[in-house]
Amino acid sequence: QEVFAAADERTFQPGDVMIKQGAPPDGLLIMLEGTAHAQLSRQDGDHLLGSFKSGDLAGEMALVTREARSANVIADSPVRALLVPTAEFDRLAVRHLELGLVLTNLVADRLGRSMHDGFGDKRIEGFRILRCIGRGGMSVVYQAQEASSGEIVALKMMSYRLIYDAAALARFHQESELHQSLDHDNIARLKRLFPAYRTYFLVMELCEGMDLRRLVWLRGRLPEAQVRAILGQLASALEYVHERGLVHRDLKPANVMITRDGRVKLTDFGLAMPVVPLDGGETRAVDDSVMGTPAFMAPEQLARGPLDRRTDVYALGCLAYELLSGSALFVATDLFGLVQEKAALQLPSAASIGEGVSEELYEFLRAALRVNPNDRPSSTAALVKW
Repeated sequence: QEVFAAADERTFQPGDVMIKQGAPPDGLLIMLEGTAHAQLSRQDGDHLLGSFKSGDLAGEMALVTREARSANVIADSPVRALLVPTAEFDRLAVRHLELGLVLTNLVADRLGRSMHDGFGDKRIEGFRILRCIGRGGMSVVYQAQEASSGEIVALKMMSYRLIYDAAALARFHQESELHQSLDHDNIARLKRLFPAYRTYFLVMELCEGMDLRRLVWLRGRLPEAQVRAILGQLASALEYVHERGLVHRDLKPANVMITRDGRVKLTDFGLAMPVVPLDGGETRAVDDSVMGTPAFMAPEQLARGPLDRRTDVYALGCLAYELLSGSALFVATDLFGLVQEKAALQLPSAASIGEGVSEELYEFLRAALRVNPNDRPSSTAALVKW
């Protein structure tokens, strides 16, 4: 009621520009009647970003970022709308914090849905965003070009859904600190972190190629020779990470890129943790939250227990199985079902997993996927020669 009381009614005819790209953020539009569409105008032409109907909000991104309007909104039919001026929205948001959450969640939901979105063609901290190349629960990744050098990089933007989440913000900063310290041929390099548009961006090496999840989706099971080459490079990366006292915690096909020349790049250190000394001389990473991708998480990770390098070994076993078989090892859709599947796992025969799976590779799977971490290999060093 307070929002509506603060709003002014506006009407538009078909073809009218309701919001103009590049204009200052003067307020939020609430669609009451009619339809409209958002259009991004770039050097290479116009791109349709989305459509609006009765009940939808428009102009939320500029209100969140306090930057110029990112796209045009054009009426497709006669439109009746309410405009909530920015100053009025700010006054209400101080008293009703949920208004800020509504807007940031809406921005997060709309960004990264297609190659072009509200960040398309923007200049940010000396970079020009070219297109969206990935989207996850915590971030959106853009391909961008650095103006000074012409270098093409990846900009990983923290999702607006998380900007009020102190723990998520801390993880993003931790990822920057941990990842910038890593320098290895099989790890995507991270260059720096900077704030912009009321969120944060990581500047990363752009790995031209394809992630392993998409590779398996397109090609199905991979021959052992290719799998061994992938696992060997991943093992080299993991050994480097583990020697520096870190656990990755989110090893899965979607977080592994393979470049056009066959080089494997481990990415996404957003959940990586340092290990700490425990009683008895052991070193473990301790976290009381369940973070990661459940299908690839070790039983101790699902149980919120202490973690160490053997946790990543288990995830590598799950990844290896998926590459060899073309399908996921665990298929339960709920957490309880996954816990049961993992506890009762009977590894299929080598012949059932894939054609020509060697005894050496099968033995790695059998050892890596054991429920008790004490029964797993404590290192992936034996795979590096692959």
